[in-house]
Amino acid sequence: MIILNRENIIDGLIELREEENLENRIIIDNIKSIINLKDISNLEKLKLINNELGKIVFN
Repeated sequence: MIILNRENIIDGLIELREEENLENRIIIDNIKSIINLKDISNLEKLKLINNELGKIVFN
């Protein structure tokens, strides 16, 4: 049985924020990697970066 109280709700919100921060850090690292790619055009980089940014918007 789940008991909802202030402490449990706050703990849940903190956990969600930590998960979101981790996901955002992964996306930022992916974007940094895309920027550093040497063998693809800037247009392709832009498309890849746009895809990564879309992950933030749709989460």
